[in-house]
Amino acid sequence: MNNDLFSGIRGGTIKSDVSISLYQELLSHTDSIRDFLKNTDGFSNRLQLEELNIECYKHMYTNIKSGDVIPPLTSFYEKIKGLRELNASAYKFFTKKRNNSIKGLDVQLGNKFDEVLINFLNKKKIKASRADQRNKRLPDIKVIDRTKKIKAYIEHKYHNAPFMLSHRLINRESYEGSITLDLKKIQNQIIECNSEIPNTPVFIVHWVDFHHLKGVFFNTLEQINYYIKETDIFSRKDRIGDYNYTKKIGYTEKFYPPLHEMGDFNELLFHLKS
Repeated sequence: MNNDLFSGIRGGTIKSDVSISLYQELLSHTDSIRDFLKNTDGFSNRLQLEELNIECYKHMYTNIKSGDVIPPLTSFYEKIKGLRELNASAYKFFTKKRNNSIKGLDVQLGNKFDEVLINFLNKKKIKASRADQRNKRLPDIKVIDRTKKIKAYIEHKYHNAPFMLSHRLINRESYEGSITLDLKKIQNQIIECNSEIPNTPVFIVHWVDFHHLKGVFFNTLEQINYYIKETDIFSRKDRIGDYNYTKKIGYTEKFYPPLHEMGDFNELLFHLKS
């Protein structure tokens, strides 16, 4: 493990309750997303933060350090009231066959999440906007300093479908092994970033909205590049939405960066303000 890649991540001086409060504040700005999703089939606590989720955050993220043995999800049942029942309900929901993804709608929804995050960052005095849309391989969002120079990029991912069978298929727990990245897409992005913006920090920001764990976490691009070389890849089954007639447009090779080497929401804002 190259520890230099992880310096400053999970730093220990960032209080988890601040990140929870920031996430709760972020959710208060999601009316446009809720309206977009009002006729879709989502899990019952989507875009909600309840006391159970706060307990999950503390037990599943804050209290587990990088390198620790990952506790099985079932070990939290006695500690977190209602988790057993919630997980049983989520298992039924997320393992049943759901609608195939429609790429156009996915893009629209992703744009709405980007807009909410951009507006939130600007409210925190972090000047953020959409990045150059001509080069689709560069990250979604740029952050500029007072001189209007780009100081950082953000590739933003929203995750709401936990990998309920992760313990069987990839030997990971659903709370820490469900933050999914598309292998080929991120590989192309790394190449583009190294070529076009080699000296600009790039943060991969994960808006996590699972039934149990919720919050905003981040990786650096260097971390992701390391994981690609060191982590096993999982190939999911093809879906109808992966194809435009006979041309494959969906990404099916996935990998799952480890949650406990990610920084939290408060630390992300600290980096973006620095």
